[in-house]
Parts: sequence; structure tokens; C-alpha cells
Amino acid sequence: MPLDVGRWLVVCPHAPLGGPDVAHGRVLIAGPNQGITYRMNTWHHGFTVLDWPGRFAMFMWLDGSSGDEEFVPVTPFTIRLGG
Repeated sequence: MPLDVGRWLVVCPHAPLGGPDVAHGRVLIAGPNQGITYRMNTWHHGFTVLDWPGRFAMFMWLDGSSGDEEFVPVTPFTIRLGG
């Protein structure tokens, strides 16, 4: 949920067999009044702000298991916007 931000990118790559799929990732440009909700087992890239440094709040359900969060290294990739 954005607290103080302009436009920001939401990148959600997800491979059919699990894990991130950077080659087929999707991106959307969100505005300062848009929050997002990820469904379970959705891989997502950290937020990238476009206009100025931003602040966000995050609400997360935790059950205490090792599946609550999983961080994986991702090879750098380029996002091309427009045409």
C-alpha cells in the first residue's frame, strides 16, 4: 500500500513450475492511490519507484512456517515500457 510515492512499477514474474520467470515477467505502472494484493505462491519483484523515493506499508499473513517468505537471487533484467 503506497503511503508517499508517485508512480511505481509492479513486476510479477512467475514460472509455470514455480519460482520466478524473469524472461516472461509482466509489469504495470501503478499510481499513488493504488494498492496491490498478491495471491499465495506469487513471485514478485520489489517495488521500483519512478518519480521520487517512496514509502509503502505492507500487510502480510504469517503462519510461522518456512513457507512464509522465500527470497531467491534474480539475474538482472531490463523493463521496456511502451511500444
